[in-house]
Amino acid sequence: MTGSPRARDSSAQPSTRTRVSSLLAGQRRSMVVLAIAAVLSGFAESATLAILAETAVTLATHAHRARIHILGQHLHPTVNAMILAALAVVIFRLAMQIPLSVLPPRIAARMQASLRTKLFDSFSRASWEVQARDREGQLQETMTGQVAQATAAMLNAMGLITSTLLLIVLLASAFVLNVIAAAIVLALTVALFALVRPLRRTGVRRARALSGAQVKYARGLAESIRVAEETHVFGAAQAQRQRIGEFLGAARRHLFATQVLLRLVSNLYTALISLMFVCALFAIYELGKGHAATLGAVVLLLVRASATGQNVQSAYQGLLQAMPFVERAQEAERRYRESIPVRGTVSLAKVSTLAFEHVGYAYREGRPVLSDVCFEVDGGEVVGVIGPSGAGKSTLVQLLLRLRIAGEGRYLVNGIPAQELAEEDWHRLVSYVPQEPRLLHASVADNIRYFRDLDQQDVERAARLARIHEDIVGWSEGYETIVGPRADAVSGGQQQRICLARALVARPEMLVLDEPTSALDPTSESLIQESLTGLKHELTLFIVAHRMSTLDICDRVMVIIDGKLAAFDTIGNLERHNAYYRSASKIASGAP
Repeated sequence: MTGSPRARDSSAQPSTRTRVSSLLAGQRRSMVVLAIAAVLSGFAESATLAILAETAVTLATHAHRARIHILGQHLHPTVNAMILAALAVVIFRLAMQIPLSVLPPRIAARMQASLRTKLFDSFSRASWEVQARDREGQLQETMTGQVAQATAAMLNAMGLITSTLLLIVLLASAFVLNVIAAAIVLALTVALFALVRPLRRTGVRRARALSGAQVKYARGLAESIRVAEETHVFGAAQAQRQRIGEFLGAARRHLFATQVLLRLVSNLYTALISLMFVCALFAIYELGKGHAATLGAVVLLLVRASATGQNVQSAYQGLLQAMPFVERAQEAERRYRESIPVRGTVSLAKVSTLAFEHVGYAYREGRPVLSDVCFEVDGGEVVGVIGPSGAGKSTLVQLLLRLRIAGEGRYLVNGIPAQELAEEDWHRLVSYVPQEPRLLHASVADNIRYFRDLDQQDVERAARLARIHEDIVGWSEGYETIVGPRADAVSGGQQQRICLARALVARPEMLVLDEPTSALDPTSESLIQESLTGLKHELTLFIVAHRMSTLDICDRVMVIIDGKLAAFDTIGNLERHNAYYRSASKIASGAP
């Protein structure tokens, strides 16, 4: 078994309609109201145009009553009646503009919040294997830039729906007045849509390339921020600017192409509509001689229909070119969601034993990082882990913490497979201090709590255990001192001890430390060592170490070489029987 993602049949990719429907799934009631408002507004507009045309002709002929022939009926309303009817219809149409103006942004805002919530919720629940595979800045760009474009897609989708409904109503009204003329316009409109189809496809390809370019830019930017210190030290600012400039250049080119195509399709459609309208007018004139009012009404309806058709085309093109961003956001959410591990149900109150039974793990098929690792550890034991770089120590740590699941063999806790244990109990009883301390931009107390409901007494107890309490109370704001990125500077040793306090505050049963003193000064190393000595036999400790002095408190030490457990014994026995341990000890002591 490897950490590779689940394969997926590309032929089963959802259609544009399916993707849009899934985004709007929670907004069906609002969409129904929006559609009804669009239809009613369309009928009101058609009625207004027809009444105005009839009124204008009646006034031009100095008649007192109009002569209206519609659906076999002959009506003869007065001019005053028609004006009052037009006023009533216009007021009704104005009322319909409220839902048409309010609902699209409301639906889009809800959809955007929902998509971002789903994305982060799925990411936060996803397996560490999938989370670790993401490049820097990828999630941020997906939740910002990609979702923003997905929101634009939804606005275009709603514009497409309302404009299409309005176009249907206008054409239906024109059919009522003159069937042949409306049929000509409808046929030409369909022909225009087909004519610009190749340009729409090109626009979608360019939009997909733009989506990828924006993600690459976000990754590069996040990485450049992380290595800003090294960039200054090595004088690599110019190279970084050039690198980011290349990402920006690619995004600029694709953005330019997508916008050109978007406008080209719209402008081409407008120009062709003019030609279509001239043809339609000629047909209407030939077919409608002697019916001036009807002719005027049909002309007005078709003018409005042509503009609405342009809106339909623009909204459709915009929707298609925004769909790659929707696809990327939805695929990211799906990838995170499908990796969510199955939650265990077996309760865990105490860690009595830990065992690996023939455990193996590979990131890629056929290239194992760990192979056939077997050991058993009793609760309260202090275990050291050493080995050359690349031997598999970090992977062993991630397996111990259940960040990764063994591809072969079994990981047992108290004789129970680790993945069957309740997640809440595991998080409460198992803790970790990484090699590189990571602080939040928050108070010291909040950094130690780390989003857990723990009182100040627990915070200060953990700080004392980590030998950082005296430092904290010496700061002007004490436990309320803001630390973390871009905040007041604290030393590397202080950061590491704050992280140790964070790991101890919930009173864990097992603690894993990944090279806790490798980058510390002698004073900080001594304080960390003192803390670990005080914890000995209070909980199960795993200490991954490069400094041999860190191993002095260990009951036993694992030697990992080339992904295999080469030895697991006491320090005395390793000094006598293990060549790697003797060599590492000699180098650490400076002996020739």
